[in-house]
Amino acid sequence: MHKPKTLGVPSSLNDAPDSARSTGPHHPLLTQIVNGVRSSKGIVMGMVMVITTVITIVSGIWVDKEAIVMSDGSTSKTNKKPSQEFLRSSLHLRSSLHDESSANGNGSSGSTGERFSGGKVRTYRGSLFQFQGVASHHQHQHQQSIFGPDLTPSDCVQWAVVTTINEPNESIFGVARLKNWCLVIVGDTITPLAKYKEMANEDGVYYLSALYQEKHLASNPFVSKMPFKSFARKNIGYLFAVTYGAKVIYDFDDDNILKPLEDNISVPPPFLYREDVGFDKTALLRFVEPGSREQSSDIAAFNPYEFMGASHEYSWPRGFPIDSLQTTFETWGQTHTTVGDIKYSSIGVIQSLCDGDPDNDAVFRMTRPDSTKFTFNRTATSLPLLIPFKKYTPYNAQATTHLYSSFWGLYLPISVPGRVTDIWRSYITQRIMKDIGLHVVYTPPIVKHERSAHDYLADFEAEHNLYDKTTALLKFLDSWSSAAKTLPEKIIDLWIALYEHDYIGLSDVEAIEEWIKFLLSIGYEFPMPPGQLGVQEASAQVQPSVEGQPYRSSPMLEKNNGRTSKVLKIIMMTMDEWPLMKSWVLYHGYLVGFDNLYILDGSSKPECTAFLRFARDLLGANVIFTKTNLNQLESVMTSIAKDIAGASDYIIKMDTDEFLVVYNETTNTLTTSISDFLVGGLTLDGDSRVGYIQHSMPSKDVCRKDIYSTPEKFPLGEIQFIGNGWFKAVYDSKLPFGSERTITLGGHAFKVEDGRWTNFGVVHYHFRCIEIEVENCKRVLLSHGYILPSDSDNDAMTKLAGLFECSTTDACNSCDKDKGEGFASRHKAFFYLQWLACREKTAAAYYPSNSEQHHNAAMLATMQNIYGSSIFILWLAMEDVSCVKIYLLA
Repeated sequence: MHKPKTLGVPSSLNDAPDSARSTGPHHPLLTQIVNGVRSSKGIVMGMVMVITTVITIVSGIWVDKEAIVMSDGSTSKTNKKPSQEFLRSSLHLRSSLHDESSANGNGSSGSTGERFSGGKVRTYRGSLFQFQGVASHHQHQHQQSIFGPDLTPSDCVQWAVVTTINEPNESIFGVARLKNWCLVIVGDTITPLAKYKEMANEDGVYYLSALYQEKHLASNPFVSKMPFKSFARKNIGYLFAVTYGAKVIYDFDDDNILKPLEDNISVPPPFLYREDVGFDKTALLRFVEPGSREQSSDIAAFNPYEFMGASHEYSWPRGFPIDSLQTTFETWGQTHTTVGDIKYSSIGVIQSLCDGDPDNDAVFRMTRPDSTKFTFNRTATSLPLLIPFKKYTPYNAQATTHLYSSFWGLYLPISVPGRVTDIWRSYITQRIMKDIGLHVVYTPPIVKHERSAHDYLADFEAEHNLYDKTTALLKFLDSWSSAAKTLPEKIIDLWIALYEHDYIGLSDVEAIEEWIKFLLSIGYEFPMPPGQLGVQEASAQVQPSVEGQPYRSSPMLEKNNGRTSKVLKIIMMTMDEWPLMKSWVLYHGYLVGFDNLYILDGSSKPECTAFLRFARDLLGANVIFTKTNLNQLESVMTSIAKDIAGASDYIIKMDTDEFLVVYNETTNTLTTSISDFLVGGLTLDGDSRVGYIQHSMPSKDVCRKDIYSTPEKFPLGEIQFIGNGWFKAVYDSKLPFGSERTITLGGHAFKVEDGRWTNFGVVHYHFRCIEIEVENCKRVLLSHGYILPSDSDNDAMTKLAGLFECSTTDACNSCDKDKGEGFASRHKAFFYLQWLACREKTAAAYYPSNSEQHHNAAMLATMQNIYGSSIFILWLAMEDVSCVKIYLLA
């Protein structure tokens, strides 16, 4: 805990990197109120005490600012003069959480003051924005970059933006380390330039010093309106990123540090944009069930904390209307959610939560013990939350990811305090997003907030618009409409209306017009073509789930519709098989698509969980974390197959050590040309088999270097035809799954008719290093319950010998792997029994001698491509904690 800054008020961290985030001193009487609130049993009534009592003392509050922002956007120099704008707005403060003098909580009362009405108080007299003229210029040529002709940033599509007055810290270094990301840092007049000059130049990170901004950017009509010592200078960074090719922008604060995953090493980026997929992939998430109380409530705001596992019950994000809290608290924990997916093309903004001291308002921090010790659910099974389309939820500028279709909404208003600007932005942007079918998503924490000490009462003053005007703002936005024919004109219409109703100043109307012009001039494509506004909501699709974790079962395929390419889906179960699991996921995702992988994981190793979260959340694989034992997994896999059959042509169940290939009849080789094979090369009329296999061969040389070597380093035996065997089935998705047709643990073809096989093959990396073989066998036997973790080697040997109906006295010679009643994983049980009974003999027999060895050239080439791909390099970079150098624009 930081020491109190003044008057016994506890410290907290600055929500922004400059003074714009907290404003003005506080009144001694407010401190007494806060102390009284801390001892109050009623949380909501405590907030009422803080807010309503401000009215009594507001005439005595003096604001010490260098410049006060007036309602028309102008600034007024002052020397400890009362802020008339603040006094006028503060007089409207009144809580309607529980007002015994007003039964319905609305209206006004002589004893409680007047509430902000949100009515029209002025008329905009400026010229109206002419879209067609700017559009014509945009269609013929792009404006030369204002950032300088000599500047050639890296070819980045993923950008991060931050403004700071502090030295480079772990928050900035953490983002700068993200592979395939670029970062622009917007400096201010007191940012320590020397600290950035100490770093050598390197592509990928750009620092825009105050001197550079004054020298090169000040003549631009938009930049000239951005004040120094203001959080809104971040707007310059947004335009820098969009100018140089951004498709995704991560908007963050310099006190939010990216958190590693379960392995405590790997730090994932906030988003992964792939050119081959764009925004067509879907996000697995939760959403409020249609028809629920949260969906149908008259309250315009939606509180996501209830659904994100907040450690503090009855909490809320900064900017949530406090006069709606009581109503939301009454149903806390009673609203049901369901799971499914939605395309990223229907998502505009992703708000990531943070642990530590998250983005709560001053009222929460002053009235809650341990308010800075806050966590959300971040377990492997936690999911993002889709905000109901018709509701409004505040999002901030501290850890938000903005996708290309919402870039127009990045603008931070300049006529309101720093603790209001990003919240106003969020609500205003959501109003326009509702007209073009874009959603907001909240995700589990990806950062930890380490706030620098500052004053809660100063925050309280800076947030007065949030307490006073938010409810009126949401009502206004809900009722607002525009006859504009283009999206740029509609955006400007809204900002003019907000000015006329006293939510922003004139300076923001002027700035937003220049913002729109700038975006058009650099070639930004607004999400809707001119004249096509008012689209329908793109709703989330309900998907099946296992233990509350969804997997994709759509889009459904139209059978026999002339499709040339078939869809193959692969089900795989795994447990602690690291790093083989990583190779398997990347290999098959590369060849058949990550969204066609269905992975059941029972791992306890943190590196396995971390990688599979990365595969699910960023690559798009379907991952289900489950502790279901092997005896029940067959029914789970069969249920999954039944659900995904309509979205596929074929289904194959594979193990972590089985890599799918295709047999080439011309060259008699196994190739990785799976996509070519699926284009007209395979037609099934019923279940079939994998036709070919190539086994790996254990290698003492490879194992001596690293027993966890990647699979392609191990030699292979001869290719074998297994088309008449039972090793692996290829399931025809047209046939129904059920009790008579199941997915077995090994995906075996026990019930496939004779003479049916395909040219699918498997490179089986089962035999690698004996230590791995022993580890895998023991893990499977534990999952079956054949042995227990507490068993000694002798105990385990006795139990396994009993399965094979033999004695432990001479288990090496007396036990027969074919004896004993049928049970699953027989070959693993027998190998582990032999290992326990006679290790030297088993190890000697495990490694072959003088056998002909091969390598699969196609496999080697494909794995080499994967290891050189941006996805694999990204994963390696997530584990790299080296320092980063910065490109200085001074």
